[in-house]
Amino acid sequence: MSNEKKPSRKWRVLRKLISILLTTILSIVLICLITGTIVASAVAVYILDFMDEASTITLEEMELSYNTNIYGYDKDGELETLYQVTNQVQRIPITNIEEVPQYVIDAFVYTEDERFYAHDGVDYKNTIAACMNMVLHFWDSERGGSTITQQLIKNVTGEDTRSPSRKIREIFRAMTLEKNYSKQDIIKNYLNYIGFGGEANGIEMAAIKYFGKNTKDLTIAEASVLAAIPQSPETLNPFAGYRDEYTGEWVNTGRKKNRDRQEYVLWQMYDHGAISYDEYQEALNEHIIYTDTDEYKKLHPELEAKDYDYSQKVTSWVVDAAILEVEDYLMDTYALDRDEALDKLNTGGYQIYVTIDEEMQEYVEDKYSSLSNIINTSNSARYKDTNEDGVIDDRDEVIYPQSAFVAMNYEGEILACVGAVGEKTDSLVWNFATQETRQPGSTIKPVAGYGYGIYSDEFHWGSKLQDSGLEMPDGSLWPHNYSLDSGTANYSYNNVCVYYGLMRSLNTISARLVDTLTTDEVFRFSTENMGLKLTELDPQGHSDKALSPLSVGALTYGVTVENMVNAYLPYGNGGKYYQAHIVSKLEQGNHELVYENDGHPHDAVDPETAYVMNRMMKNVVSSAGTAGQAQLKNKEVVGKTGTTENWDDLWFIGLTEDFASGIWIGYKNREMLDTSISSAKMWYNVIGEYADAIESGNKYPECETVVSGPVCANTGLMAGTYCPKGDVGYWKSTNAPVCTKCSTYSSRSNRNYNYGN
Repeated sequence: MSNEKKPSRKWRVLRKLISILLTTILSIVLICLITGTIVASAVAVYILDFMDEASTITLEEMELSYNTNIYGYDKDGELETLYQVTNQVQRIPITNIEEVPQYVIDAFVYTEDERFYAHDGVDYKNTIAACMNMVLHFWDSERGGSTITQQLIKNVTGEDTRSPSRKIREIFRAMTLEKNYSKQDIIKNYLNYIGFGGEANGIEMAAIKYFGKNTKDLTIAEASVLAAIPQSPETLNPFAGYRDEYTGEWVNTGRKKNRDRQEYVLWQMYDHGAISYDEYQEALNEHIIYTDTDEYKKLHPELEAKDYDYSQKVTSWVVDAAILEVEDYLMDTYALDRDEALDKLNTGGYQIYVTIDEEMQEYVEDKYSSLSNIINTSNSARYKDTNEDGVIDDRDEVIYPQSAFVAMNYEGEILACVGAVGEKTDSLVWNFATQETRQPGSTIKPVAGYGYGIYSDEFHWGSKLQDSGLEMPDGSLWPHNYSLDSGTANYSYNNVCVYYGLMRSLNTISARLVDTLTTDEVFRFSTENMGLKLTELDPQGHSDKALSPLSVGALTYGVTVENMVNAYLPYGNGGKYYQAHIVSKLEQGNHELVYENDGHPHDAVDPETAYVMNRMMKNVVSSAGTAGQAQLKNKEVVGKTGTTENWDDLWFIGLTEDFASGIWIGYKNREMLDTSISSAKMWYNVIGEYADAIESGNKYPECETVVSGPVCANTGLMAGTYCPKGDVGYWKSTNAPVCTKCSTYSSRSNRNYNYGN
């Protein structure tokens, strides 16, 4: 039996309780440690996420929101600003902060962020005070804690919700920005970006709006007026106010509020030693002249503020075309509709460089100032029964035809573009050169059946086809050769040479070419090789892959003047197709290249085909052709006329050694034109003299492998020894058959030199 004394029951219970308590405390400590680790990890991840977001902010990205500018080159080859595209935001950025007076910078620094040059993006003293005020309300008004760097980030990102996450993200972004950029870079972008009331953003636009001067010319007093605005741009700007609902008069409330804030700005500048006491007093008492006063307008009648406002100016045809081209790019790239693309262009800070020839553009615009410069208008007036009284008289609206013109070089760069007749009175109006689709008539022939016939070697210069209509399923003959009398077929029933068919624009020959070559192949050639924008099949079942559209240009919707001129380029440059473009280069932000447009060239036809077709169209512009009135003294014009059914549209596409161009005329509602109008003469009236005066020395690319020689009048082949010979023809080396059918006897007895027979 042991002598050891057993613990009492009370002690055992106490020991157990202590054990349970210690275990519980230890468990709680472990749980807290684990939870703390998890929370700390989550917070770390949370903060790292903000740091990752912060690392993506750059000043270059901020510059994307500056104005979109359109640049061209003047007559001396110097870059010039043609237009600044503005919408809801207007901004003219200052690029060199060194040109801004120090007192202008100081006005903003000592008003908005007096420790700007000392902190690393965050003023912790002000930030803590602002956070405590949000909870404890030490001050009656809301106290801001944002530095200039934070304000810049807030304005650019658009994030202004009052939340801890937004503030943390803003702090990290500010610190990152300060680490990567100098104070000078930050203050420059701040001054360029902040709002100054209404549509004015950035200090340069504000200086112009309120004082009619540049930032570098501001006085200390004027600088303090501007520095007073950013705290509340819509109430503190000097033009702020409201219209009295009873009197209709404008009541200015901004001057008084701005003055109170301006006095604070000047005191801050003086208190921090930015200006002397004398400068402080002088600025307080300076008489400031604003651009909305009669005093300013009397002193500066030539410098009204609206003169600086690009949004008040009507865009030119060049600017319109450039905007539409960039819109198309943005729509394709970002899957936007046109309104969304325009908004992105207006606010995206793009720099658009155009290809236009300023001298040619001015020349053509002058011609298009009046329809009488283009045609004889004596028979062109049409009357609309405006008052619907059933009688056409002098009280009704007079309607004249519209016209459009495009010229481009042989690399697809648009040199001149005019979209309508008369003064352009509005921006982004309908452009008949680049937007209006019309049936092209016979201008389609060289880039459809004729072009593919030569290209494929199925036909050659002198191939003979019968000048008569094709038999249709109902037994009728189609097409007719053009006649104002639609009931007259106008067939000769002779076998005529292909080149003659183009020279005389015989619809029958074009139709027989397309019919033989097949519509599938001609359609493919016209669209893929020559770049015509034709309709393969629309929802209503209409298609341009058919005989009538490809033979005589009776298209479903038609093509634009720009597109048709573009399709002719290969016949003037040796066979290459370049896509027409008015924008040569697109940049964004800090001149970051978005794309450079070289026209995306491809071989449309071989050099031999290009030269043969060039020579074939030279015959069109001859005394025997349909475009004789387009001839020039110093330049060799090649091209094709086009007339649609009932004379609704007239075209001429003309090439010289220097550029390709095209002109169209027609009524908006597709009425019949004056039948005395010559499209070739119309082209000559607009651009002929200008084109003839160019001293470039350019030549059409010749092709040494093309075979030339007289045509046998009997067979259309290259004339042999005994063949009746006439004008020179041109054949590809792969398809140059020599006539062997003519004997000495037949050549003496059959001297028919009419190649149309």
